[in-house]
Amino acid sequence: MDPGAPADAEPVGPVEPVEYDESDESDDPEQRDATWAEVPRQAGQLAPMWRVAFGVGWAAIIVGLVAVWESSRVIGLSTWWLGADAEPRNLVLNLLPFYAPLLVMFAAISNWRFAPYFGIAAAVVGAGIGAGDLGRVRWIAVVELVLAGGALCISIASLAGMYRPAEPRDPVS
Repeated sequence: MDPGAPADAEPVGPVEPVEYDESDESDDPEQRDATWAEVPRQAGQLAPMWRVAFGVGWAAIIVGLVAVWESSRVIGLSTWWLGADAEPRNLVLNLLPFYAPLLVMFAAISNWRFAPYFGIAAAVVGAGIGAGDLGRVRWIAVVELVLAGGALCISIASLAGMYRPAEPRDPVS
């Protein structure tokens, strides 16, 4: 029997109550109730739920690009960035449509300032990649352009969820 198995676990002893010293308390009730320190928000960052929506939207764009890759291989019509099955391009070029969306996903996860602007730039790059396929495989290019348009819409909508700099207030006389 594995010595680390749960059946061999030792029972936990009785838990002793922790003494609470009220002499260290602040007089501010908000300070007393704070269980964790809140990270200050900066102008240009996304609000939490907007950040989730932005990240999930860009994750869906990446999944769509993976679907374009797979369908291109299955039907045998190669995009310019994949190359033909007999003569595939190198991996660096194969992953070209994924670099910008992955950077935007990293920006969303890391809560970078001005992430929606990175998203707008990545959508423009995606549209350029899709435009390169218009002469080769028109319907796959249309899907790439629709994905780029969706990414642009997600990024523009996320501008509404950015924190703005606080306006200076006039002191009350």
